[in-house]
Amino acid sequence: MTAPLLIDQRSASLMASEQDVRAWMAGRRVFVSSLITDMPAERAAVLAAINAVGGTAVMFEDLGAQDISAEQAYLSGVRSSEIYVGMWGPRYGVRMPDGYSATHAEFLEAERNGLRLCLYVHDEQSRAMDGAQRDLIASARNLYTTSPWTDPADLERRVRRRLEELAAEDLTPWVHVGHTVFRATETISDGHSITINAYIRSDAVHAELVRMRDDRGRVLQFSAPNVTHTVQFAELSTRTVSTVGHHESLKLTVRDQNASSLQQVSINGIPHTEVARRALSDGLFGTSTLGEASFLAHPTDPLEPLRGLTLDDSILRPVARLLFGEGLLTGGIASRIDSFALGPSHQGSRRLRARWIPVGRFGG
Repeated sequence: MTAPLLIDQRSASLMASEQDVRAWMAGRRVFVSSLITDMPAERAAVLAAINAVGGTAVMFEDLGAQDISAEQAYLSGVRSSEIYVGMWGPRYGVRMPDGYSATHAEFLEAERNGLRLCLYVHDEQSRAMDGAQRDLIASARNLYTTSPWTDPADLERRVRRRLEELAAEDLTPWVHVGHTVFRATETISDGHSITINAYIRSDAVHAELVRMRDDRGRVLQFSAPNVTHTVQFAELSTRTVSTVGHHESLKLTVRDQNASSLQQVSINGIPHTEVARRALSDGLFGTSTLGEASFLAHPTDPLEPLRGLTLDDSILRPVARLLFGEGLLTGGIASRIDSFALGPSHQGSRRLRARWIPVGRFGG
C-alpha cells in the first residue's frame, strides 16, 4: 500500500519579498480586459496595481495606430502577454462578426494560449445583467474561481495581491520528495545533484525528511514544476529558529531511470500520444476509451494521492499540477506541461483542462 502524502499545508501562506516580486514581474505583460467605456476607474486601478509590482500593462487604448484590424490588435495583445486580468460587469458588450463580444473573445484567447487568469466579477446580482454575460461568467466558473470587488480601490488591492501570489508560486514552487510535498524557497541543480532550501512548518513533514536522511540508500522520486528525477537522499541540515518552523537544506543525488517504453509505441495503429491521452481520461474521469489498447495500457490517475484529502484550493491546485506533471514526465508521455487548469468543486466534481508537449519518440 502506498504511503499517504504529507503536505506542508501552511506553506500556502509563503509569499515572496517585494524586491523578488518586482524582479519576477519585470518584463511580464499583463493584459487588461473589460468594457472600456463602462470601467475607466477600474482600468486605472488595475493599471496602478500592475505598475506597483513592476509589470507591464497591455491595454487596448494604449496599443496605438496599427495597420491591422482592431480585433487582430487586441487578440495579438493577449497572445503577447503572460497574465490576463478580466473585469466583468453587467453588460456583455457588442457582438463582433464571430458572435462574441470583445471581452469574451479576449478571455477565450487567453485560455487558448495558457495565460494565468485573474477573473473579477462586479454587480453580479444586478437585474440588468445581460443573459449572455451571465452565461459567460457561469461557463468560466466551471473551470476557474472568480473574485468580486466593491470599488476601484478594492479592485486595485485584489489585483495587486493576486499578482504577488502568482510571483510567489514561481519563486517558491511546490516540490515533491518521497512522501512529502512542500514549497521550496530555492532549488539548485547541476544535473548530478539537487539542493533544495525550504522553510518547513509541518512537524510531520520535518520528521519524514529526517527519516529519509537516516535511510539514505532508498530510491525516491523528486519533482518540481516540469522537472522530475529519480534520486537518493544525500544530506539534510536543519536550522530551527522557532517552535513553528524549520529552515531545511536538502541535497539529493540524481539516479535517473528510463521511462517505460510502453508509452512510446503505437497500438494497432493508435499513436502512443492518443493511447496516453485515453489512459489519462480513463484514470482521471472514469471513462472507458482505451478499447483495444487496454491489453497494453492501463488507466492512469496521477492525482490519485490527492483524492479524499480536504485541501484548500490554494494548495490543491499547485500540488495537483505538480503531480500531474510528474505523472506525465515520468511515464514518458510529455516533455513539458504547457498549461493546467483545475476548476472549483461543483457537487464533488471538478473540471480539468491540461495541455502538454508529447515526447517526440515513436515506435512501431
